[in-house]
Amino acid sequence: MTEGSLDLFGSPLADSGARAPVRLPVNDMALIEKVLHIAENVGYVLVGPGERVYRLYARLAIEVAPRDESDAVHHLLDARWLTKGGTHFYTCYGYSGAGNSVLVPRATKDKARRWRVLAARPTTTGEQRRKANG
Repeated sequence: MTEGSLDLFGSPLADSGARAPVRLPVNDMALIEKVLHIAENVGYVLVGPGERVYRLYARLAIEVAPRDESDAVHHLLDARWLTKGGTHFYTCYGYSGAGNSVLVPRATKDKARRWRVLAARPTTTGEQRRKANG
């Protein structure tokens, strides 16, 4: 298809190559739990049209989040486990600009707490059962 292609009715065709890049899912549960904990207690911010992920370290002061955390934040946003909040002005290394806060919905907080409780429970393996039964 060329840039000036028209459909059967003479309307310009949409460029199929302009799709958003597909993000691979994050399957590291420890990383997901870490990101949910940081999102709940510290906070993340999305900046710019590419929604680059930053981490709050002081009130309205942000720093670039590590790549693995950034990927996990976008994964959780795509899955609607996190939501994009309102626009605020943040400072990063002396520069100020607008960014969107990342919010943790109540349902996500509840599920994260359940995961933490279940992860803290000891598992019973066959060997432990045999020792307990003598």
